[in-house]
Amino acid sequence: MRVSQKTEYALRAMLELAKRADQPDPVRTADIARKQRIPEKFLEMILVELRRSRLIDSKRGMMGGHRLSREAQAITVGDIWRAIEDDALEVGNDQTSQKSIAAKPFDFVWRQVNLAVTEIVDGVTLEEIRLRAESGQNVQDFAI
Repeated sequence: MRVSQKTEYALRAMLELAKRADQPDPVRTADIARKQRIPEKFLEMILVELRRSRLIDSKRGMMGGHRLSREAQAITVGDIWRAIEDDALEVGNDQTSQKSIAAKPFDFVWRQVNLAVTEIVDGVTLEEIRLRAESGQNVQDFAI
């Protein structure tokens, strides 16, 4: 299973906003891009999707920028992933969706994998990621 570059950037942008949640001013797009090494134009598109999914609030203008729409402990990795990947958290063979006779014996495997992935990403909050990043720990290594 692979996480798209777009989703990876969204996760890093959200982490940067979580790190700066206590700041009084919103965080500018350029600051997020520079700190997280994300191409600014690509980040702008990602931030639109995160705002549309109500994960961030944005303010335009000279004093504008972005901030989390709610506390980091109330946002999961799954929330961010779904915002970027159009609710897709699915693992499986493309043939599975066509329900070919040959693919049916493996349907239960993909359902189990999808349940495990969903459980993991919905169980890890942005706050947990922030705390681990600030303490120098890696995020827990989940094995499926």
